[in-house]
Amino acid sequence: MSATPKHVRWLRAELAEWVSRGLVSSAQAEALRRAYPEPGARLPWGTILFSGLGAVVAGLGVILLLAYNWHALGRGAKLGVVFSALAASHGAGIWLLRKEGSRPLGEAACLLGSMFFGAGIWLVAQIYHIEEHYPNGFLLWSLGVLALAWAIPSLAHGYLAVVLLTIYAGAEALGFEHPVAWGPWLLLAGVGGLAWRERSGWLWAFALAGFALTLLFTAIGLAPGLVLRIMLFAGLALLAGSGWLGGRPQAAPSGSAGAVVRFPACAPLMGASGRLIFLICLYLLTFRGLASELYGHATAWAQASWVVRLYGVFLPILTLMGWGMMAMPWRSRVNCGGKALPYESWLGPLAGIVLLLLPAAQTGVVEPWLPAGFFNLIFLGLTAAWMSRGCREGSLRYTLTGSLMLVLLVTARFFDLFESLAWRGLLFLVTGGLLFAEGIFFRRARRQLRGSESEAAT
Repeated sequence: MSATPKHVRWLRAELAEWVSRGLVSSAQAEALRRAYPEPGARLPWGTILFSGLGAVVAGLGVILLLAYNWHALGRGAKLGVVFSALAASHGAGIWLLRKEGSRPLGEAACLLGSMFFGAGIWLVAQIYHIEEHYPNGFLLWSLGVLALAWAIPSLAHGYLAVVLLTIYAGAEALGFEHPVAWGPWLLLAGVGGLAWRERSGWLWAFALAGFALTLLFTAIGLAPGLVLRIMLFAGLALLAGSGWLGGRPQAAPSGSAGAVVRFPACAPLMGASGRLIFLICLYLLTFRGLASELYGHATAWAQASWVVRLYGVFLPILTLMGWGMMAMPWRSRVNCGGKALPYESWLGPLAGIVLLLLPAAQTGVVEPWLPAGFFNLIFLGLTAAWMSRGCREGSLRYTLTGSLMLVLLVTARFFDLFESLAWRGLLFLVTGGLLFAEGIFFRRARRQLRGSESEAAT
């Protein structure tokens, strides 16, 4: 059995005392027990990891062995090898899945069968000399793996589906200049939905990474000049989704007697992914050459395809509408556990609004440095806000993030803004002084925090 978390043990130990003292009713205590249940049996991650990895490596070995002797087999023998391998591996996997205590081995056998399924797609095409668009093979393979991931259910197949869908989207967009507009959303819904169903934070993080990568491939294929715009609003959309889901218990499934179902990792991982994507795009936009390419093209949207408009216009509008809903006092307090959103959070939508307004500006009116100047100010505002917040709250996460952002910004401007060594030296002196002062305030905040905890404990 898995070890019960400390806070759950503490809660369960205190509930009886709370009921006896009349602080909570018996019904409320029972609701709290259902909200924080005892964990089930620990998954044998070692067995799952090594058996899954072994299945993939063994599958590759069998494929290479067959490829070496493939020419010596007739057509019937080739088809027999392909379908026999599929039937044997999946049959063994289903048998092991039905056998108590053998689920990891069953998943590994099914994963081996999925590897054979992928190999069989190209082998059958080779047998019958089928000339086909090769990325379609990855699409067919990924759809089969995704369907099996839901049917078993299997997290290992979910990981494999992310890899295959990402390869498919990349091959279409980069290799054939045929971006798949629905690819990122299929990955997010198919694999993300499986992660939600199984409450798997690792699979959810992997799905978010695959979503970002496939979206990047799609944006490059659709319109290279809109990559930063699309990715920045995708990051803002993930941040908005994190705000809507954060601290909100999901509805209980039917037949669960009112139990509250939670996926604690969902909102934090979505927020971390969105923040990382947004910050990378915002930092790139602080460079004058990249930012200046995004304005002066207001008439280009009239000739753009509906797919480009979907990503370049409707995605930003929907994202800003989501942020606008969170601006309502009741909504912002619900999403932040009773607190209003931090003021620096609104610098993200502000960057999006600036990005939307840039194409309407004319090149002859706007100075080349002005677009990058806006994004530099927004980036600097976030940096200062997080450094200040980290020093006030004694939070290492905000302090370290703000410090790294300041160093990155100063380093970038060192090379493209200041030419005089005197100005460069002064820039680094000021930066070093700020970091030194930040260290002093952070240490003081940590001391105060430890003192408050000691007083509370006594």
